[in-house]
This record gives sequence, structure tokens and C-alpha cells, in this order.
Amino acid sequence: MKLTSVVQTFESIFDEMGIDVSHEASLYYVASICHTPASFTEIYRESRRIRKTISERALRNGRNALLDTGLLAQVLFVHGPDTRFGTEPYLPVNPMIVVGVYTEYLKDVYSDEDFSIRNRDVGGVYRIWLENFGRYGIGIERGSITLYHGDTWVMYNLLGIMGDISETTTISMMLGGIGIFKDAYKEYYSHIIQQGSKIRAIIDRNDEAEDLKRLKMEYGDKIEVKYIPREHYGTCRQILFDHDWVLDGKELLLSDRSGPSCISTIYLREADSTALLRNNFEDIWKNHSPR
Repeated sequence: MKLTSVVQTFESIFDEMGIDVSHEASLYYVASICHTPASFTEIYRESRRIRKTISERALRNGRNALLDTGLLAQVLFVHGPDTRFGTEPYLPVNPMIVVGVYTEYLKDVYSDEDFSIRNRDVGGVYRIWLENFGRYGIGIERGSITLYHGDTWVMYNLLGIMGDISETTTISMMLGGIGIFKDAYKEYYSHIIQQGSKIRAIIDRNDEAEDLKRLKMEYGDKIEVKYIPREHYGTCRQILFDHDWVLDGKELLLSDRSGPSCISTIYLREADSTALLRNNFEDIWKNHSPR
């Protein structure tokens, strides 16, 4: 596995995403996956092994760009001192999901052979990510963790869990729009629907009628969407995966939408919290008609 090649691969993706400091962001992203828990000094030292001329300021700029674009979530320490993190409390999104979403773009940039080699090397980084951050990408297997994050981080985290589901389940989501159902992410939600799972989504936007019509025609009752005006449930954001994984969040009302937009707590295998939040979702769901 060549980390230089991996950095270049993500640099191409981040550049396509519009990140101005794509190289610095890629350096921090790869180093934070491969070396955690760690301090910023340790991540900086490892980044210099790949690019000797990188400065601390440039690397911090890369980190900030990742946070702003939702490729990192910042851990907020509100659950006690035993959480396993260094002084850089950030959660990078699943690298295989990022590459999966941008596969067609990468195939246009690189030859088939080069893409195959790069994809193999990203697979090696993914295995490190899985070891360091776990199946759910949050560094714990049970308990709760509170995060400051953008919508993109949640979306990539959600896609990663969808791709790992092997049993029938129902996913319930309270989100702003239906961005999760874009064609670029189709293989992930189609995967669980083909297994018999269902998705229920509450949205607070009413300008996506054509997209909703397409979903209904393609998936029938496997995807059910309800439009509920924001005034009915405020800035609440929730995602529920049966009894294992629940996200309970709140959208921040900021005038500048360029950075992170939510603070959320994820509960993992916490039955009481899951039951309380599910009851809240069901109360909202049953009192409104389908879109």
C-alpha cells in the first residue's frame, strides 16, 4: 500500500468536490485514519513523511476544510473521560464510501490499471479505518458519543452502515431533504431494499416532487416519504436503525452555511434511549399523511 498514491487519489476527489486546499486536506484525511488516537503534532509528523514541505498551518487548513465539507466530524467530550481519542478528536468518513461515490469520476481521471491499483491501496486504508473506528465509524461499540458535524458526514456514515446491513430492517430518517436518494448513492440503499428492508423518511422541503415521484415508481412502498413542515418538529434531526444505532441531532440555525450545521448524539446499543427516540419519531410519523 502506497500512502502517496492514496493521498493523490483523495486529492483528486477533494479537488472535484471544490476543496481549495485539496492536497492538504487529503494529507490530513489519510494521516488521521492511519494514526489514531493521536495529537495534531503526531499527525503533522506523519504527514511530513509523505510531503516534507507541508506546514502546520497548511495542515490545519486542510483539517478545517474537511470539517467544513462534512468529511470529518468533531467529537464533543460530554460523556466522560474514557472515550478513546487523542487530542485530535475527529472522525473521518469511511474512505471506501467516498471512493465509491466518486468511482466514475476517478475512472475518467486514471487508466483502468491505475484505478485498480489505487482502489486496492484505498482498500488497505479502509481496513485501517475499520480497525480504528469500527463498523459504525464512531470509535465505540456501545454507548453514546456527541458530535459537531455537517450533513455530508451523516450521509456518508449512513451509506456505510447501509452497505454493511445483511438482515431485514427498517430505517427511519428525519432529514431536511432527500439528498440521500441521489443516483450517486443508489447502490447503497438499493442493496438493503433488495433484501426486503424499508426506508421511511420525513423531510421538511416541498420542492422535490419529481424526485419523490421517481422513488415511488421505482421502489413502491419500500421507500415512504412524508413532507412535514419544519414548524411541526423544529430543527430536530433523527435517524434510527432498529435497536442498534440511533442519531438524535439538532440543526444549528446559522447565517453562514459553509461549515458544520448540526450537533448530534449517536446512541449505539442503548435500548432505553432508542425506545424513547423511536416513540418520538412514531408520534410525528403517524400524525401526517404520506407525500
